[in-house]
Amino acid sequence: MGKLRPLILTFALILISTVISAQEIIADLSYFPKKEFNDRIVESNTADNGNTFEKIVIDGFDSKIPFYSIKPKDRKEDKYVILLHGLTGSKDNWVNPITSLSEKYVELKDSLLTLGYSVLIPDAKYHGERTYQGNFASPLTFFSSQDVQKIYNLYTSSVKDIRIIMDYIESKSTSKTQTFDVIGYSMGGQMTILLNSIDDRLNRAVICVAPLDFKTGVRLGMSEENTRKIDYMSPKNCATLQKSPVTLLMGTKDGWYTKEEAQDFFDKITIKDKSLKFYESGHYLPDEFISDTIENIKKK
Repeated sequence: MGKLRPLILTFALILISTVISAQEIIADLSYFPKKEFNDRIVESNTADNGNTFEKIVIDGFDSKIPFYSIKPKDRKEDKYVILLHGLTGSKDNWVNPITSLSEKYVELKDSLLTLGYSVLIPDAKYHGERTYQGNFASPLTFFSSQDVQKIYNLYTSSVKDIRIIMDYIESKSTSKTQTFDVIGYSMGGQMTILLNSIDDRLNRAVICVAPLDFKTGVRLGMSEENTRKIDYMSPKNCATLQKSPVTLLMGTKDGWYTKEEAQDFFDKITIKDKSLKFYESGHYLPDEFISDTIENIKKK
């Protein structure tokens, strides 16, 4: 019994720490749902194939949110997929194939539209048309400048903004139900994990190459002391909080996490409807991830 006591104590401390982290995460991602959005459609057009494109701006958590809403001509009624970009990216990555990764983004988005899904594509805070909120600096500089507050705001405000976009869509719908799937890549995957830990409106969540530990900020120039200040917000602490079916698409050679970390996160997810696939790749997944993502979104 004497030998077991240290093990029991260690397990108890880990459990208590996990519970405290979960409580803090839930508190930091909570918000008061909006009823007034001051919405404005600033751009609207219809493509030759009948798809309608709108750029919409609404009041978000602490600033305006610009996002794209694209609906196919033959769309599934009130079925939406939210697409979340990576660090330093923007909503334009999903519509303008200017890099090899954005080419995959666009192909994935187009495939969803072909299947009848409408897509919602926001800019994360400090990204795209919202870079003015960070004095037009690259979000990468927040780490080397030790700006913990901006990093905290980046994640918490962006997740709240996504929730507000869902509020807005629901307020405009004439039907009783809407479904929201989410696909997040890299930082977008991190935000998907956080979102799925707090909001029960998601239908399915597909998480691609998401760094699971905020301590990786050290690689971007942040001090170990400052990474500890936000470590409780790490996606790794949200495994047991996942609400809706989860798919993880990860690379075995990705420098932002290890295969063991990804497997550990997956094993800790308590819901039964979950899946994990590893590719023999780094942070840029092969084309195969597009069809795998589609297959998981289509599951009922």
